[in-house]
Amino acid sequence: MKNAIAFLKKLKKNNTTEWMHAHKDEYQTAKKEFDFLVQELITRISSWDSRLPFMEPKNCTFRINRDIRFSDDKTPYKTHMGAFFSYGGKKSDLPGYYIHIAPNEVFVAGGVWMPEAPSLLKVRRHIMNAGDELEAVLKNSTFKKTFGSLGMDSALVRPPKGFSADAPHIEFIKLKSFVVMKKLDVSDVMKPGFGKLVDKNFKLMKPLNDFLYEGLI
Repeated sequence: MKNAIAFLKKLKKNNTTEWMHAHKDEYQTAKKEFDFLVQELITRISSWDSRLPFMEPKNCTFRINRDIRFSDDKTPYKTHMGAFFSYGGKKSDLPGYYIHIAPNEVFVAGGVWMPEAPSLLKVRRHIMNAGDELEAVLKNSTFKKTFGSLGMDSALVRPPKGFSADAPHIEFIKLKSFVVMKKLDVSDVMKPGFGKLVDKNFKLMKPLNDFLYEGLI
């Protein structure tokens, strides 16, 4: 990932359309390098998660162009590369595995992030009915040591409509996203076994994705 990291560092300092057009070849080299990693991860994940559909890197990777229509930040490009390996495609509400690479931040994540209202309701009802299964996943010693628990940043202050404050597992029902994350060392990106390291973390996320999938199908 040497070329990708080098390019992203330059882009962060020169985030303009003019600069990008002048350095299109560098971007293509960086993109090919990232796509190679994505293809490796598709192959690895497919070997242990049969729910992952057939896909190519273009089905997983996100555009580097930013949507600036409703943002005060008008810089045209993202300064990171990301890919989401989802059971239903990168824009679906089904669970999946995400990798994020930037010059100063590298992390992996898994689960369901900000699902649409119908899917969110399905997950919440599933937690209400089968929350003990979720608790078992989160309390697994290896899972807990690696990821902690679900990210609580998206939690509502009050229970969502239709759910009682004393409902079992209400702290999870209040969430709007059901995601775990682990930061990796930026230096890991440059090591030959980076794909294997990412895959190892993704594999640990599978029980969470299994639980969420059961609530969404």
